[in-house]
Amino acid sequence: MRELNMQRTAALWLGLLLLPALCFGQSAFDGTWRPDPQRPSHPKTEIAQLANGQYECPSCTPPYTAKADGHDQPIQGNLYFDTISITIVDDRTISKTGKKDGRVVADTKVTVAADGATKTEVQTIIGMAPVPVELTSVFSRISSGKPGSHPISGGWQMREMDVSNHVEDTSFKLSGGALAMIDRMGRSFTAKLDGTPAPYKGSDEFNSVSLKLIDERTIEESDLNDGKVVKISRWSLSPDGQTMHARFDDLHGHIQEQDGHKVK
Repeated sequence: MRELNMQRTAALWLGLLLLPALCFGQSAFDGTWRPDPQRPSHPKTEIAQLANGQYECPSCTPPYTAKADGHDQPIQGNLYFDTISITIVDDRTISKTGKKDGRVVADTKVTVAADGATKTEVQTIIGMAPVPVELTSVFSRISSGKPGSHPISGGWQMREMDVSNHVEDTSFKLSGGALAMIDRMGRSFTAKLDGTPAPYKGSDEFNSVSLKLIDERTIEESDLNDGKVVKISRWSLSPDGQTMHARFDDLHGHIQEQDGHKVK
């Protein structure tokens, strides 16, 4: 549950008092945790137009227009892919394939519901992690497309997004005053709960981590890159130990909060 990612405590003696409760027997943190679907609080409007064999995305960064003929079309200024191919599958479905240097980096299937009020995007991202990441997003229609256009056309707002192949499942194990983390994307660390830095393996963003015990149900994680803190995450357990609330702060004014649940 890594974007479900984790302060020497104000008084060290408090942490020392709490450690026995966490270290004898099984900790409430132990187990595998899965992020719940995200519901954006301020979703931006996404606009698409598909008509007369042309697909337009004026809300994309950067905006682009491409033929919907199933062939690779060049895209200028996109950070993630340099060509895109768009195929009309049927009267409610299209597929999009993005490539970088000739290699597929994203495959997306977009389907509009029969009533036209919602659409579902299933996107498989390749190369971002050791295994493909599958994201399923559900959108609500907020405006119609032009007359005669494909139902995919119009304005949409995301209402839910989920890592639907569960590659963000994260396992924790607390033992001897240290927390071990490993997830299905190949990221891992084992760090003491006293703020001592430890190596962070398998991440492009961080190379070390420090953990601090706030109380018996709360751990704060500082992720570092070359000794500089670049992200702070706080993990809080529910009283029944079945739900974990995560708060992620990128230190640039962007704070994300998300719940997850124990799967085993």
